Amino acid sequence: MQSILTQLNDRSLQRLHEAVVTGRLTFPVSSLTLAQLVPQADVSLLFTELVRLQGLGMTADLLSEWLRVLQDERLLARRAQLVPELVMTGPETAGAMLRDTGVVVRQLFANAAESVWVCGFAVYQGREIFQALGARMTEQPDLLVRLFLNIDRPYGDTSSDDHLLARFRQRFAETQWPTGVRLPEVYYDPRALASDDAGKSACLHAKFVIADGRHMFLSSANFTEAAQQRNIEAGLLIESERLATELSQHFQSLIDEGHLRIVKWY
Repeated sequence: MQSILTQLNDRSLQRLHEAVVTGRLTFPVSSLTLAQLVPQADVSLLFTELVRLQGLGMTADLLSEWLRVLQDERLLARRAQLVPELVMTGPETAGAMLRDTGVVVRQLFANAAESVWVCGFAVYQGREIFQALGARMTEQPDLLVRLFLNIDRPYGDTSSDDHLLARFRQRFAETQWPTGVRLPEVYYDPRALASDDAGKSACLHAKFVIADGRHMFLSSANFTEAAQQRNIEAGLLIESERLATELSQHFQSLIDEGHLRIVKWY
């Protein structure tokens, strides 16, 4: 008979692992704590299973390692299938084996070895969302990180483009990027700074992550806490060097032809 642990969705496994590591979940287990970590429909079976495992000598350290191995094996099995995976944010449903947006993004950031390209319309709580990416940049000093972000003109704001860019630079560096981590390359569409009255404004609305030129995540989710954890969002995780290359080459062409411009930090 399969353990309920092998049937939990990705978000539940991630939450359980984090709770054990931080000491929030310990033996003897509490059903009240479990109810805060997994869907209600899984609480009873999970409580029974953890009580059984404790009786067999399971410790918190062993449980933490088992949960980590389960997550790693699930990730490797999915990559071996080489098929798109559905990635969701929103209310959990019992037994659903969908990938979780926040988990997928953190894994892409944490496992990148060569490059990470991130495109998003909105970034809020960026310091937390990009924490795994910042840590990876510290571990891998040569990691190329490019962000494509929408820097727009607030309605009715008549400030110069240079002033709006200066405000973005300050806000991003001080509140949206992990402290002490080198700043990434950031590109923007200058049309987003055009006045609405001119009828020429546009926005950079695409949302994706490309890691190491082969792992590609396309999603409706912005890089905000709500989109990564609470909103109902949908996306696809695809392992395809061909598609990832086509997308990155398209954005490189937008840079080369002047459609996207780099933010000058200094």
